[in-house]
Amino acid sequence: MKTKPSVVLTGGGVLSGLGVGIEPFWNALRRNESAVTVKDTWNVPDLATNEAIFYAPCADFNLTDHVGNLRPPFPLKYSQLAMVGARLAIDNAGLDLAGLVPEQLGLILDTTLSANAAAETFLYKLYIDGPSKVSPFVFTKTTTNCALGDVARAFKLKGPSSILLGENSVCYGYDLIRDGKADVVICGGFDEIRETTLLASRYRGYLPSVTDETGQRRSFAESLRDEQGVIVYGEGAAFAVLESAEHAYRRKATVLAEVVNYQVSGDTAYRDFIYERSTDDLLDHLTEFCQNSQIDPSGVGLFVGGGGLPWHIREYETPALQDLWADSALPAYVNIKGQTGETFSASPIMSLLAGALCLRDNVVVGTGYESAQTGLPDNAPKYTVNRTFESGATAFVHSLHVGGNAVTLAIRKP
Repeated sequence: MKTKPSVVLTGGGVLSGLGVGIEPFWNALRRNESAVTVKDTWNVPDLATNEAIFYAPCADFNLTDHVGNLRPPFPLKYSQLAMVGARLAIDNAGLDLAGLVPEQLGLILDTTLSANAAAETFLYKLYIDGPSKVSPFVFTKTTTNCALGDVARAFKLKGPSSILLGENSVCYGYDLIRDGKADVVICGGFDEIRETTLLASRYRGYLPSVTDETGQRRSFAESLRDEQGVIVYGEGAAFAVLESAEHAYRRKATVLAEVVNYQVSGDTAYRDFIYERSTDDLLDHLTEFCQNSQIDPSGVGLFVGGGGLPWHIREYETPALQDLWADSALPAYVNIKGQTGETFSASPIMSLLAGALCLRDNVVVGTGYESAQTGLPDNAPKYTVNRTFESGATAFVHSLHVGGNAVTLAIRKP
């Protein structure tokens, strides 16, 4: 029987509040910087006046600085996030697209909120002015897969491609390579955050308050002491380049990590919000993953979490980790959402890249949270610390997805 190829991670691209590119992202994490700031200006005056929220906006970028040969009209920001994220990952991985077999170069994208700006514009015009005033051209931009076409055309990608909704594109890319359907797969996640989304969550009481009991403004770190609110939004895009190990070896690529396996399962506690999760389901999920992958939990040195604010981590991930590792030392715990906010489809790949870079550089980046607040005082440092990870060290990267799925990836240091 033919042996399935090993899959490796050879590069990544990140657009986030921490900067443009994987190096600014990684350097900011190591320096314990956070992109979470106060947003108090709005472009929807009929919905907001003096509202203020914590938010991690994406850094500014110019599409034409990264993607050439484009002529106006340019794609909307939704597609631009994907196009620039893909370019950053391609460059970071050192891919020479012209030298690759086009049919063996795949593209798997994921989005949670889809083309929401175009949908807003279309529906607003429809409801206010009626069907006769709606542009068919605007309607075409409301389709989710318009971003897939924009990226594929920009980089002349002709291999297997698909766009997912609220899942983990790395899992699909991994399967394509393992099944021999592609040598290289560019996997991405991205979401444009609209002001209507932020304000809806503000009015539902989901967001931590930017003021204290006396009405005075406070920092994000200060707000965490109240354990109030359930989410802080962030905007961004993150892309990873996966390759068969043989293909990476042939082109002398730098390997960040081997992708060993993954586990996907639905969470029975989920109803309609990304952080509605069951710690019992997580324990079952991780236990089954270890059994199926023949991974001894005691050999896992790093766990990159998918929880949000520290009390969510404490109530969801911490008990499951303590049960699974009851007979051995807990792995170091990393979580990037205190620095980037919840970026939905970008978060899983940002976490994957952060985990791989922790293994590479022998560090555990800080969560930005008080370690006692997460319930992991000895394993989840607030600030970056050094930690030696030997060759072959394993990390788990956990992610949460709108729709109720939880995903864990196992990666290994080369």
